Formats: sequence, C-alpha cells, structure tokens
Amino acid sequence: MDNVKLVAISSAIRGFGFSSIWIYSSIYMNEILGVPTFYISIVFMLGGTASSFAMYAGGRLGDIMGHKLVYSMFLLFTFAVSLLYSLDRNVSVSALFYPMVFGAILLINGLQSPSSNALVSRSSNVQLKGFSILRVGGNLGWGFGPAIGGFLLSFYGFSYLFYFFSITSFLSFLVSMLVRETEQKNTERKLNFRTSNLALIILSFSAMFLFMVQAQETISLSIYSNTIFSGTYYEIGIVYMTNGILVILTQPIFYKISSKIGEYPSLVIGGFIYTLGFLTYGFDYNLSQMIMSTAVLTMGENLAFPTGYSIVAAISRKERIGTNLGIYNAFMSMGRATGPLLGGYFIPIVGSHILFWLYVTLPGFISVSILLFSYRTIREYRKKFSYEEKLVSG
Repeated sequence: MDNVKLVAISSAIRGFGFSSIWIYSSIYMNEILGVPTFYISIVFMLGGTASSFAMYAGGRLGDIMGHKLVYSMFLLFTFAVSLLYSLDRNVSVSALFYPMVFGAILLINGLQSPSSNALVSRSSNVQLKGFSILRVGGNLGWGFGPAIGGFLLSFYGFSYLFYFFSITSFLSFLVSMLVRETEQKNTERKLNFRTSNLALIILSFSAMFLFMVQAQETISLSIYSNTIFSGTYYEIGIVYMTNGILVILTQPIFYKISSKIGEYPSLVIGGFIYTLGFLTYGFDYNLSQMIMSTAVLTMGENLAFPTGYSIVAAISRKERIGTNLGIYNAFMSMGRATGPLLGGYFIPIVGSHILFWLYVTLPGFISVSILLFSYRTIREYRKKFSYEEKLVSG
C-alpha cells in the first residue's frame, strides 16, 4: 500500500479518538470540572499557541531527521500521554491537570502534523489529489469519531471516551510504522523561523484567519449545540458526523471542481462558503437546521482546505516543503488557538444567536479579502517555482 493511503488510514484512526477529545473536552471541563467558558478558551489558546510553534519545529525536524521517523515518533508520544486520561484518575478529574494534559496533546499533534503532510506531498504525483485523499481519511475519523464519542458519553460516560482515545492513538501509531521514508536531501540544520517567500506569508496569514472560524467547533459549536440539544451528546455527535460523512462522499466531486476551476479560485470561493456555513448556525434551532448549515460549510471546506496545502507545496522548493508546510500549519494552529477566545468571550455576553455567530465568523471574511487582493502575487510565485522545477528536471 502506498504512503498516501497509509497516512490517510493512520489519520482516520487517530481522528476517531482525537476528534472526540477535541470536541467534548470543552463540555467536560465546563460541566464536569466546573471551569468557566472563558478559561476554557484560554486553555485552547495556550495549547494551540504551543502547537503552532511546534508545527514549525516539527516540519524542520522532519526535513532533517526524516518525515516518517518524526511522524511515527510523535504518534507514539500521543499514545503515551493519552494513557494519563485513561489510567490516572488524579489527572482526569482535576481542573488543573486535565487542561495541562490536553495542552500537551495539542503540542504533540503539532509536532507530527507537518511530517504527515510532507509524506503525502512527497509521495504524490498530483499533490492536490494526495491531499484530497488525506482529507477523506482525516474526515472519516473526524466524522464518525464525535458520533462514537457522543454515544459513549450518552450511555457509558467520559471514562470510556478516554479509553477510546488511547486505543485509537495506539492503532494509528501501528499503521504509521508501515509508512516508507521518502528520499530527501537537506543540509540546512538551523531552526530559524524565517522565510522570504511572500506568497507563503500571505497564504499563512489567510489560513490563520480562516482557522479562527474553524476553531469555533471547539467551544462555540459544542457548547451552543449542547444548549439546543439539552445534553444529548449523541445529537452533537451527529452534527459533527455530518461534516465527516459529506467530506468522504463529496471530496472526489470537489476535487474535480477544483481541478477544473483552478486551485486559487477554489481556495477563495471555498473560504467564503465555509465562513458562510458557520454564520448560518445563528439561524438554527434544531438538529435538521444545524445539519443543513454543516452541509454548507462542508462544501467550502472541500474546496479550500486541500487546495491550501497544495498551493503551499507548489510554491516551495523540494528541500523546504516540510519547513514551509510547518510554517503554514503554524499559522493555522495560531488561528485555532486564538479562535476559541472569540467564542469564550462572546458566549456569556451576547444574547442574540445571529450576532454571536456574526462576531466569531468575521475573521473568515478577512481571510477571503486577503486572498482576493493577493492573486497576482501568488500567481507570480507559482510561475517562478514551476519554472525552477523544470530547469532542475530538464
């Protein structure tokens, strides 16, 4: 089996457990541990900030040590840390230690993420197709994971959710051991967070703002859904499962659309539709309406997310792919880190659902605006690196 499929399978398995921990931790900390929503948002912010720096370091480590080694190593670390939730009750019921372990999990995830992306990029003849396959695998886990987690919570409790997370973390590591290392030559050893690639900087800032919207699934969407469904966790899981299933079913269709209209238009249009989908949650008051809003944002997600990675890889020299993906991931992680602050701040003070979702989705419209004004710059960089690649291969 080729690397792209193996990484996608590993990502799917890891996503089953990690997505549940990611989504239900805000509810767990709020309802079980008694942590206020604003402090929960700080936990996500600190963990996400650490993860953003870790993504750059992880990308550089992958370029130097080998992406397969770094990828598998940190998946093993995730499993080791997950055992603290499963086996140490002093951690799982502590308002102090539970958030600390959660932050450590986010940090480790940041360290492994760029190497998994680099393995897909280096193993794909058509990078957009490779990242589309990876997204299908990831959303298989992130789609069914919350539904399984919601079922476990509704009928068995949080302890079984922690066991589920540990088991899936270990299985993901085992699959990663089957991945083959990709050939790479990189003599650069410094870990300086610097780049002169203007196109990368623009794309990274745009991704940061868009992922501030994506981060609303952590606190805003989970707590908002919990108030609508009155604690029926499996219904919350259905909302998230809708996203995952639709990605799996429709990603091939949107891959063809992206291939036809171009990656950059896909990124711009997708970012707008994705943001609009989150905004429409402000008009929803039952499960069927939330499913429809989720379907809208999924269409945007399918257009925007794979093309972002593909464009970054296309404007990068081969020896810098891991590093540049690490920088790009770092900005996305920073968006995930700061995004929950919006939800945590506005939830207690904004009574109108529509106004609340308008406030927390404003960064998405900023992201789209950045891309619209930067088309010429991105196009010139793609031409430049395409020309250099032809010279090297020719």
